[in-house]
Amino acid sequence: MCFVMGTILLIISINDFLFFRIENEYILALLTLYAISCVAGISGDNFLNVLAIAVITFVITAILNHYNAIGGGDVKMLFPMILLCENNLAGFFFGMGIGGAFLAMMYVMFGKAIFFFRKKAINLLWFFRKKQNQSRLLNIILLSLDRIDKKVVVLGKYVTDIMKQEIPYGIAISCGGFYVIIEKLCS
Repeated sequence: MCFVMGTILLIISINDFLFFRIENEYILALLTLYAISCVAGISGDNFLNVLAIAVITFVITAILNHYNAIGGGDVKMLFPMILLCENNLAGFFFGMGIGGAFLAMMYVMFGKAIFFFRKKAINLLWFFRKKQNQSRLLNIILLSLDRIDKKVVVLGKYVTDIMKQEIPYGIAISCGGFYVIIEKLCS
């Protein structure tokens, strides 16, 4: 289960970094993984308490999303992640905080370089897609590649004001999940 969750989180991180999108299919995959873990008896011990925390977090982040303080994909992603990390929420929030702090620091220090790296990576993916004639694995991993117009993604301008830069916080949320996975594997 840790491998599947880690794979989904890695795919979400790649999509969020490149396209600033977290697709609904990935959220459904996380929710399905949680349901399977409940049926298998791995999770679900304190379901009602964790569900209450997840709902409260969803409401608060939805309000923040309304004021453009957090992205809609991040709001959606937090819900299943809280459910999946029910036995180690402190570790999840700690890993998410450390990941977010590191991510923000990287964007402050290397924002322009990151922007140009994204542009080059997206151009390379578009070229690879044309050459490979609809690679199935690439389609699964990069759902956003099919759903976003290339011009919108590639031709956006780099924003010099750090307070106005978009930061793919889905990566930080994934870091919280990775922290929980690593802690679980090490114990």
